[in-house]
Amino acid sequence: MQQSPIICRSEQAAHLLRDNLSQLDHEELWGIFLNSDQSVIATEMLTKGTLTATLIDARTILRQSLLKNAAKVIVAHNHPSGNPQPSYHDIDETRKIKAACSLMDIPLVDHIILTQESFFSFAEEVVHEY
Repeated sequence: MQQSPIICRSEQAAHLLRDNLSQLDHEELWGIFLNSDQSVIATEMLTKGTLTATLIDARTILRQSLLKNAAKVIVAHNHPSGNPQPSYHDIDETRKIKAACSLMDIPLVDHIILTQESFFSFAEEVVHEY
């Protein structure tokens, strides 16, 4: 039986999804669903968007977290433009997701933005509380 990977750092989460997201010509939002010791339960595409946007919806994230009996969640989406910096919309939606997850006692561990060459981690790179 193969052991599920454990995600302790944002780099590990980015690596886990890089093959799924880095080459796309449109944005997608993915979830990494974790148990209490941060072992991966599942990874799943949650929304598919356009060249410049995808829906980042707390309801979808929470529904899938509950269905998978996840203790924690990481979300990730890609920027086909190659710029990993979050937009105002990315920052605002991350705050909303974090608050909604907190209400359900399913911590949002991180929100990662992937590009072909790099990634941005809200948990590691945002100085102020996201």
